[in-house]
Amino acid sequence: MLRAVFTFKHLALFGISTSVCLACGADSSQGPSGPPPHLTIDVRYLSTLTAQQQSVVSAAVDKWTRALSKDFGSFRFNYAANACFPGQPQLNETHHNPLIFISIGAIDGPNGSLALTRLCAVSGRDTLPILSQIQLDQADIASMEGQGTLSGVITHEIGHALGFNPGSYMPRNLTGGGTADPYFSGANARAEFKRHGAWYTGAIVPLENHSGNGPNDPHWRYLIFGDELMVAESAVGTRSPLSTITLGYFKDLGYEVDFSVADSYEVAPLFGGNRVLPQFNLANDLRTTAPPPFVTPLESR
Repeated sequence: MLRAVFTFKHLALFGISTSVCLACGADSSQGPSGPPPHLTIDVRYLSTLTAQQQSVVSAAVDKWTRALSKDFGSFRFNYAANACFPGQPQLNETHHNPLIFISIGAIDGPNGSLALTRLCAVSGRDTLPILSQIQLDQADIASMEGQGTLSGVITHEIGHALGFNPGSYMPRNLTGGGTADPYFSGANARAEFKRHGAWYTGAIVPLENHSGNGPNDPHWRYLIFGDELMVAESAVGTRSPLSTITLGYFKDLGYEVDFSVADSYEVAPLFGGNRVLPQFNLANDLRTTAPPPFVTPLESR
């Protein structure tokens, strides 16, 4: 049986399914272009999202699928209802590439955790998530829309669901340091960090060191990265750029990457140009209480 990874409130299955495929285009001219992409992400809504909210999700998925290219293979999902999280529908299907459920529900009230990501199944071949859930806090979604932070939050959570998490990088021995100075050691992420943060003299690439989780913290270090997409803090007015450093991270995990999709971004020294006071928290948005099951793909690459 599929084992739950997080604790969530009950959600009602709304039964909307949207398959979001890869589109062409780029946001900037950084780095070499990647190969024609072939990643797809199937998004299924478990509660009612407005047309505007769904368009934000679609734009975030489109950005990731333009940036990343990978054929995961096909997987057989045969799970009872609620096996991974309350409100999860019964699954009895063969699925190709990642499947992400998205819902709105209660987490912790206003101005707490804005969203949570739950990993339900992982590829036994790639240690990458293939079945996930993203929950947006119903107490914060209106303010996220009004303040312009919803896009960054959803794009951030999809990053976790595609592999920006310890369960994907630690089995590959891509981390080092203790709780005081954890870092990601993948060669591509390191190379991009050196290009855009040459001033930094610590171990690279620095992971968050304020949580006490050491290399198990699935975020870049806020005091170094500022407003980059995969930090654990957010604020009104932040851009949440998807940097070439984060794309380098995904290349280290085995994705083919189109670096031209990256947003413009430089690692600014403390009190530099991309520094803002944090207002919102994403620090606890990946709460693993049990390892998700590994699933072997049905076909080889």
